[in-house]
Amino acid sequence: MIYSELRPDTALLNDLKEEKSVFLLGCPACANTSLYIQKADEDSDMLRLTPTGFKAVSMIGELKRLTNLLNDKCINVDSWVGKYPTITLCLLDEHSRKNILKKCRDFNTIITLCCDAGTKSVERILRGKRVFAGMNAKGLAIAPLKSKLRFAKLYVDKSKVDIKQFTFDS
Repeated sequence: MIYSELRPDTALLNDLKEEKSVFLLGCPACANTSLYIQKADEDSDMLRLTPTGFKAVSMIGELKRLTNLLNDKCINVDSWVGKYPTITLCLLDEHSRKNILKKCRDFNTIITLCCDAGTKSVERILRGKRVFAGMNAKGLAIAPLKSKLRFAKLYVDKSKVDIKQFTFDS
C-alpha cells in the first residue's frame, strides 16, 4: 500500500488564508491505514463493517479533527469519505466521480486526504477548483491486517508494519 503522512496544520492553514469554505475529501483505503499506523491506539478499529461497506474509522476521526481546526479559524467545512472497498480516490468509477462532483459543487477549495494519485484523480474530476493535498505519499508499507468479530472490525498489527520510505536519486 502507499504510505502517506499528513501535511502540518500550519501548511494547510497557510494554503487556506483567504478561504471562507472548504471541502475535506478523505480516502478509506491506504490513507486511512496510514492514519491508523500514525495515530490510532493499538488494536483499535481501523475499518468497521456497515451494510454498504467498511467505514474508515481513522479517516473519519481525522476529518473531525480538521473540521474543528478550520471551524476555529472561521472557515465553513463539510467533509466526506466513502466506504471501503467501493471508493478509493485513486480508482473511482463513474458513480463515485458523479458523487464527488455533487458533494463538492458548492465549494471552490478541496483538501484531499489521500495519496498523490488520489489527489491527481480528484483534480481531474474537479477541474476549475482549487485542490490541495492534505497528505503526501512518503513510501510503501506492508501492514498485516487483523480482524475482530468475524471480520466486522479490521485493524493492523502495528508491531509488524514495515515502511519503506521513498528515496530519489539525482
